[in-house]
Amino acid sequence: MVRTVLKIFVAFSILTVAFVCGFSWDTLQDAPKNWSAARWKLGTVPPAALASILRSATAQAQSSDLPPTETYVAAMNAIRTQYYAPAVDRERMGVTPLTYSAIEGMLATLKDPYTVFYTPKKYRDMLQEQSGNPFVGIGARLDTGKDRRVFIVEPMDNSPALKAGLISGDVITAIDDKSVVGVKMEDVISRIKGLENSYVRLTIERKNKLINFRIKRAMVNQPVVTYRMEDEAAKIGYIALDMFNEQADTEFDRALSKLEKQGMKSLIFDLRDNPGGLLNIAQDIASRFLKSGPVVWVKEKSGRVSSLDVEADKHRGGLSAGAYPVVTLVNGNSASASEIVAGSIQDGKAGILVGTRTYGKGLVQTIIPLTGEEAVKITTQHYFTRDKRDINVRHDEFGHAVGGTGGIVPDITVEFTDKDSEAQREAARRNSDDRAAIRRLDPQLQKALEILRK
Repeated sequence: MVRTVLKIFVAFSILTVAFVCGFSWDTLQDAPKNWSAARWKLGTVPPAALASILRSATAQAQSSDLPPTETYVAAMNAIRTQYYAPAVDRERMGVTPLTYSAIEGMLATLKDPYTVFYTPKKYRDMLQEQSGNPFVGIGARLDTGKDRRVFIVEPMDNSPALKAGLISGDVITAIDDKSVVGVKMEDVISRIKGLENSYVRLTIERKNKLINFRIKRAMVNQPVVTYRMEDEAAKIGYIALDMFNEQADTEFDRALSKLEKQGMKSLIFDLRDNPGGLLNIAQDIASRFLKSGPVVWVKEKSGRVSSLDVEADKHRGGLSAGAYPVVTLVNGNSASASEIVAGSIQDGKAGILVGTRTYGKGLVQTIIPLTGEEAVKITTQHYFTRDKRDINVRHDEFGHAVGGTGGIVPDITVEFTDKDSEAQREAARRNSDDRAAIRRLDPQLQKALEILRK
């Protein structure tokens, strides 16, 4: 029991550290440029510094009117010894589920949708996603439609999904014979993933018919960059970035180099549906579009405001020299790091933004590992665009986003409607191999091509 109390105490102390320090995962990744030549990794704060911080946090906790550790332990003991519950529900009364629920409840009082708790599994999944390393699955990009059903955007090249016969537009109705209707996307993905060489059974709805697929899971390397010469005659290149993970800048540089060798004269940079990622990677990629000056401004809890500036070592080829025009595509799911890059391009007059208003996430989060394999992600910084615009969406007293606030408004607004999406899915069902025909039904992409052809 003493060990349990100690773990709980340290967990609460580290939560306090997050608010006191204002460090961010993104800042830690960029430490050599700010503090020292030693690259701090996530969760490896120097022992002496951590001990000092914890002593300060402990003193603050002890001076409060309501001792958090003793109060929590007393409440837990009362529940575990006195609460009446059927035998089937008693597993919920263990130390771990009660502690997880307590942390989630504590974070919920902040009414901040970006401050969350990670269980060990969710923490491992998040780290894997940020690293960009291969994972075990079937290799298919998923999304949800207006009806909230999960469908296949497209199978990845050489993936188990492609080999099994899944095509764009297929709707997943069940996994291993269990319905996924109303199930969250993250839970669908979790159920599809599994051990390498094991099998997963997907029930697919295609043209109002149900088809069952038995797919062997395998190691999948998921690229975050897609590129091609969109218009060979006009030499218009296309690069889409799915997220800002550790591999994003390297993959972007490789794609840019190959397109420039093919004689690219203009570029479409697609940030639609990109949820963001690492701040230092956003700085790297934005630096490729801008000649100098700030990429973004960051305000810490203390009120201190500092800039993350253009990195000259990222300048290469015609893009950074402004030798060819750029159109950047954005939509309501372009968030966080995507908005930093899009905002810097717009403010720096480095390109034209086409699409719809972006998500409006102007906050930076810190990922703090706890005493076990869990972690918390908390908001620690507020960022502003290159011209110091605050694009963070406002929230009401219940934490709900207020519509029409925040985000980046593109230079040219072009809607992508549900009707457009359904037309693309129907075209994919008719002939999933004719990708060009599917893209011709994308009004935002077609607008970008129209601008660059002129």
